[in-house]
Amino acid sequence: MAAKVKDLPIRPAVENQTNLGNWTLTTTQSHILRSQCKCNGNVQCNHCLYSRILKIPDLPEMTFDRNTLTLVHTSSGCKIHFNTLDALKLVDDKHDLIKVSYSEEWLAKRQDSSHIKNTPKPFDWTFSTAYSGTLIDTASHKLSVAATTDEPDKEKLMRRDKILYHTEFVMFEDELADNGSSKLVVKCRVMPTFVLILMRHYLRVDKVMIRVQETRIYCEDSWDYFLRDVTLREASFNELKHLQTSVLYDEWGINDHLRVLKRDLDKATGR
Repeated sequence: MAAKVKDLPIRPAVENQTNLGNWTLTTTQSHILRSQCKCNGNVQCNHCLYSRILKIPDLPEMTFDRNTLTLVHTSSGCKIHFNTLDALKLVDDKHDLIKVSYSEEWLAKRQDSSHIKNTPKPFDWTFSTAYSGTLIDTASHKLSVAATTDEPDKEKLMRRDKILYHTEFVMFEDELADNGSSKLVVKCRVMPTFVLILMRHYLRVDKVMIRVQETRIYCEDSWDYFLRDVTLREASFNELKHLQTSVLYDEWGINDHLRVLKRDLDKATGR
C-alpha cells in the first residue's frame, strides 16, 4: 500500500529554476501522494488521476507524485521531463517478470511471501520500469533523436568547478514487503558550462537478483542538443555471493559488480 498521508494540508510544490546558456532546468519537490481522494470541485486530485491511469493494483509505499525535473531547450521549447506517473506507466501490469525470469530460484526462496501470494492480479510487484524520461515537442519544433558515439566531456565532469545548483530527490520507493528494495531517484547538478542529470532505478530482490538502470543526461551551455546515456546492469545473488554484505547492500557501490546488459547512447536535438 502507498504510505498514508491523510490530514496534512496539500502544500504547494517547491520549485527551483536555473538558466544556463541555451537551457533551463526546473525542479519541483513535494510530499508523498495522498492515499485518499482530495478532489476539489472539477479539479481532479492526483490520487484519482493515478488510480484512473495506472493499471497496477498497488502503488509503491512512497510515491512522490509532484517530484519532477524538466530540462528545456529555451529557443525551441523542446524538453525532457522526468515524472513519477510516466515512470509507473511502464511497470508491467500483467506479469510478475522477476518471478518468470528467476522461477526456480524464486519458488525456493520466496514461496512463503504472503505479499506476493495475496496480490489481487499478476503484475510486476517490484515496480521495475525502463523509463528514461519523457520527450516533449512543441507545435513548431521537434526533438530529433538519433544514436550517437559522442560522449560527455570527462575532463569537465572531473573538474572541481563551482556548483551553481544541485539537488537529489526520490520519485518512488518500496521495500517490497521486506523482500528487498525498489527505488527511483533523480540527481542533478548545474555547473558553469554544463548540466548533468542522473535518474536511477535500483532494484534488489533479496536472495534473487540486483538490477540498476541509470539514465544520464548531459548538455553544455552552448549546445542545441543533449546526450542521453541509458545503461542497464544486473546480476543474480549467486553471481554476487563472493561479496561482503556491506558491499552487496551498497546501493551505489554495487554498480561495479553488475554485468552491463545494455547501453543506449542518443543525441536529442531541438529543431
